[in-house]
Amino acid sequence: RYSSRIVQTKHGPVRGIIVQLNSRRLDPVEVFRGVPYAAPPIGPLRLAPSQPPPPWTGTRLADTFGPVCPQRMPVQDLNNRTSALQLMPRGRLLHLKELAPFLTRQSEDCLNLNIHVPGSGSRGADAPYPVIVLVHGESYEWNAGSPYDGAVLASWGHVIVVTFNYRLGILGFLRTRLGSTDLDYGTGDILTLLKWVQDNASAFGGDPKRVTLLGHDTGAALASILLLSPLSRGLFHHVVLMSGSVLSPWATVQTPWDLRGAVSHQLGCHVSAPGDQDLAPCLRRLPLEALLSVSVEPPRFLPRFGPSIPFPGLDPVRVALEKANDPFVRCPLLVGAHTTESYDDFNNQDIQYGFEEEQRNRVLRTFVRNAYVFHLNEIFSTVRNEYTDWEKPVAHPINLRDNTLEALSDGHTVAPLVLLARTHARRGGPTYLFHFAHQTRDSLYPQRLGSVRGEGLPYLLGLPLVGGEPHFPHNYSRQDVAVAEATINYICNFAKTGNPNDPRAEQQATNHKWEEDRETRSRFKDIQWEKFEMSSQLYLSITQKPRLKSHYRGHRIAVWLDLIPQLHRAGGQDVAMRHHHFHEKGERYFSGSVRAESPTQFPAVPDFLVPPTTATASGTASGTGGAECPPTSNLTELAVDEDDAVNMMRPNEVVDASKEGVVTASTNNNKANVNNDDDDNGLFHGFTPSQFFKSSLALGVTLGAGGLLLVLNVVVLVAILYQRAHKARRRKAE
Repeated sequence: RYSSRIVQTKHGPVRGIIVQLNSRRLDPVEVFRGVPYAAPPIGPLRLAPSQPPPPWTGTRLADTFGPVCPQRMPVQDLNNRTSALQLMPRGRLLHLKELAPFLTRQSEDCLNLNIHVPGSGSRGADAPYPVIVLVHGESYEWNAGSPYDGAVLASWGHVIVVTFNYRLGILGFLRTRLGSTDLDYGTGDILTLLKWVQDNASAFGGDPKRVTLLGHDTGAALASILLLSPLSRGLFHHVVLMSGSVLSPWATVQTPWDLRGAVSHQLGCHVSAPGDQDLAPCLRRLPLEALLSVSVEPPRFLPRFGPSIPFPGLDPVRVALEKANDPFVRCPLLVGAHTTESYDDFNNQDIQYGFEEEQRNRVLRTFVRNAYVFHLNEIFSTVRNEYTDWEKPVAHPINLRDNTLEALSDGHTVAPLVLLARTHARRGGPTYLFHFAHQTRDSLYPQRLGSVRGEGLPYLLGLPLVGGEPHFPHNYSRQDVAVAEATINYICNFAKTGNPNDPRAEQQATNHKWEEDRETRSRFKDIQWEKFEMSSQLYLSITQKPRLKSHYRGHRIAVWLDLIPQLHRAGGQDVAMRHHHFHEKGERYFSGSVRAESPTQFPAVPDFLVPPTTATASGTASGTGGAECPPTSNLTELAVDEDDAVNMMRPNEVVDASKEGVVTASTNNNKANVNNDDDDNGLFHGFTPSQFFKSSLALGVTLGAGGLLLVLNVVVLVAILYQRAHKARRRKAE
């Protein structure tokens, strides 16, 4: 039914609908669907920065999802199971079938949003409500915001949830003019959406000073780009990144000029030089079908379209991380990963039956070649040796599969995510890390693999509380429901205060009386989620048996963040590039497309972008919900210490380490005192750092006292024995 109130936005009035959730324990939610947040990107606005929406007269009925942006699914015929399973595993195919019904209605006029407001609206006791903006993931080329229902999260946590569309593929991420330093059009759409939220959140009962940007997968990469961009100052105040960050090799297109050349060649928009002309006027004259028909084969593990680096040979992400100032640090950051982040990188046969050692080597060699530039043979040997079980003389194909999945998960998603958390925490920024380790009882994925990329998103949205979404329900267990409760409590607490443990927010979120599975809920209630700090590197393992652990996959993450960056160096201008290339030549040594070998080193980084070797005070900050982030100062103002510079280098960064002024790797050893994530000894369970150190102190005092008593007992025993011997000698003498 339609809502009784009319919300007056800055562009016109809208009326939403009241949605009754499939649970008597949840209040109804007021939903506004298909509200435009930007002008239609058609005609002269195609391949142009998004503009504010034109005003409308009369009340707009926001009762239907708007069109999704033009896109191409990875498989055109999802019903052709045989053909599809040659490209992806079974769980991925079933997931695509769930999403496909939401993606059929496509139009270039697609920049619209959906707002989920607690049923009490602006009259609620908790108003103004925090706002959570969900940036959808899956791909830079397809998907939309409408498949993600934020109603349960809004009702349970008393927050406003916003989902939306942004331009994809060639329309969203083609850099038509390489000399431009502007954001990609898709990333710019997100910026426009955040400005709309700032202007209109109050009208819906929201708090524009408590906006949380939540990104998943590729959406997390885009969210982290905005976290570093000075253009988004004050537009959001907390950031949640799940299964992705801008530091991942798949997060950006490293050679946008090559992509631009391929598009211009296929569509006939020829230019005489790589950067002398804007392709947009030519592409605006072409039909949409022609733009979507562009076929570009990207190197495996890298994106076809995506956000790109504005300047060839430079990495503004690294520069932004090195130069970011206090507002960036003050922005509370929550990051999380799954056990297997590389499930989608293989087809069904590989997942079901595994593969032999030769195929394992081809896959790892392909990843190393596409993600790195220097000393490829050494990096490949390091990764292969680290993820080989040397205790077994003959490796089973399933074990080889598991080790390869873990290697790729750590290399292209987990390690970059941990690196971002370490960078943020080192400067005193409020940082929290979690590992979503829970598996759904009736999961689409093999139980052996643990939690799979994307499996935690329904829990974050609270869908197990209502049995899934209406269009694709699932049979969730009571344990699944309990984990979902805890997850959305943490997220809502973080959105309200920047701290997932805030007692006030937790009390508000648990007012609903859930009687099932009290034991599982009490396990989460007893845990204090501590900050991720460089000294302890604590993180929360979210599962049926939650644990507060230390150093997520510590030894192997240290290989990616400490050892491999030391190997990945040019070695000086006098070292020929053939020294860095793989010894093995030919397609049979690789699995999938690889990028061409570079005959020369990439352009050197200008001196003003190279951080000085002298360390400067990084400063500390406290996590306040109203902190403004990201940074606004000039990115060349601040310096960075040596450890920061080394650990913030991306895998595909090209820096000549022999040049004076370029920092070298420190010998920071993060391998000691590491708890493996699979260790369930519960060493840190129920302990905060302060409690842990207090317990250690008490234990030390006890041991010391015990030692003194032991020494005293030995002295007394020796004295007694001496007296007895002395008396015996006297009796014998008498």
